[in-house]
Amino acid sequence: MRAPPFSFFSSSIQLAVLLAILFLIPAFPAGATGYDVSIAAKDISFVPATAYIGDTVEITAIVRNNGTTAENVAVAFYLGSTLVDSEVKPVVPISATAKGQWNTTGLAPGTYSIKVTIVAQGDTNTSNNNASASISLTKRPAPVLVIDSMQVSPAGLIDGALASINGSVQNTGDANASLDAVFLVDNVSLGKTPFVLNIGQKKNVSMAWNTSGKEGKHSLSIVLGAIRKDLPVTVGHRPRAAFTVSNVRLSEVQPTEGRSVTVTAEVTNTGDAAEEIVVVFKDNTNTFAQSKAKVFTPGESHNISADWKAKKGARVLRIEVQGHPEAVDFYTVSPTGLQSSSCGFMTIMPGMAIIAGCVCVVRWKGPGRRRAG
Repeated sequence: MRAPPFSFFSSSIQLAVLLAILFLIPAFPAGATGYDVSIAAKDISFVPATAYIGDTVEITAIVRNNGTTAENVAVAFYLGSTLVDSEVKPVVPISATAKGQWNTTGLAPGTYSIKVTIVAQGDTNTSNNNASASISLTKRPAPVLVIDSMQVSPAGLIDGALASINGSVQNTGDANASLDAVFLVDNVSLGKTPFVLNIGQKKNVSMAWNTSGKEGKHSLSIVLGAIRKDLPVTVGHRPRAAFTVSNVRLSEVQPTEGRSVTVTAEVTNTGDAAEEIVVVFKDNTNTFAQSKAKVFTPGESHNISADWKAKKGARVLRIEVQGHPEAVDFYTVSPTGLQSSSCGFMTIMPGMAIIAGCVCVVRWKGPGRRRAG
């Protein structure tokens, strides 16, 4: 057996204090005829009677007295030469109960002997002041969890695949376990699965993992309490189409309000996969046209056009690739109003109106008559 860690200095001080109390008090009160305090092995008990390592054991000692009432009886509890605990009983008439606490943390399994020593100044018989009792300490039953294997499926992951992280675990301990299997991706929690694993039982635990946007190397982990297993994986590249919109232009740089002009943009597939797309044309936020669906192979570029009826005021013409919000470009234009573009000036004379800059002149010849000049 081995004793728990202790401080010899502090134990010595406790014992010295107890002895000092005893020897500073007169041996017998006036008129006393003497007493005999004693302790026997049968008077020592433990709670719990059979303890697990790490338990705090309560030691109970019944101090007996044959004679007049004893006063200030010191009771000390020892494990080997180590003072575990102590108590002073102010009075012991026929008997008194003393208690001590013993922390068994750090001890090895085995049988230990606890000695109880009593000291009382004026005790007429010191031969019966020591007694010992034994107690067995056993290892506390505990689950022992093992992660036998770990894998991810399907094999050959590519970006965007829905994967499953799987682990095979077992309990080789002597107690059932109820806990969570925690799954990590690059040390960030993916989720947890609660489960019960009885003594000797094996189980599989799993968690789904969406690999979208996870191209590259990763570390997957399963954690069971203090047990952890890691698995390095690589998520491969999935070919994808990517688009850009550029070089937006109008068939007329400065269109007139109401005129139909052609809006053109260059659309390019900069990705490494083909995709069928639709190009959307917007006047500010309102869609005014969209192209027919067209397949763009990797690197393919086309000019896509649509007709737009010019509207007066500042306009933002946006060209977007549907389903690819990053593929967008715009053109800002302010169409000219009709009045400012139709006539340079107008002069009215009696009987005749001349509109300069217009295509015709109308002369009046009298009420209700008109002819073209």
